[in-house]
Amino acid sequence: MSDADIDDDFDDDFVDDDDAKMVEEAETSVRTRLSSLEKRRLIDNLLEEKRLAKELKDDIDNFDEDGDDWDDDDF
Repeated sequence: MSDADIDDDFDDDFVDDDDAKMVEEAETSVRTRLSSLEKRRLIDNLLEEKRLAKELKDDIDNFDEDGDDWDDDDF
């Protein structure tokens, strides 16, 4: 029996197998969930960066409004 025959026989055993279908569905579900979690993590990081940028801008604006001089050696 050739290797191709063995591979074909093995594939045919699982085509109608309920367990194989359940495993495939579970793998798909896990991939989808991981993809969703990764997207959520990226969104959270982006929102955090925007929040920090706004906070920095507000601090700089407040610094300017206080009449502080950027050339002072207070840093």
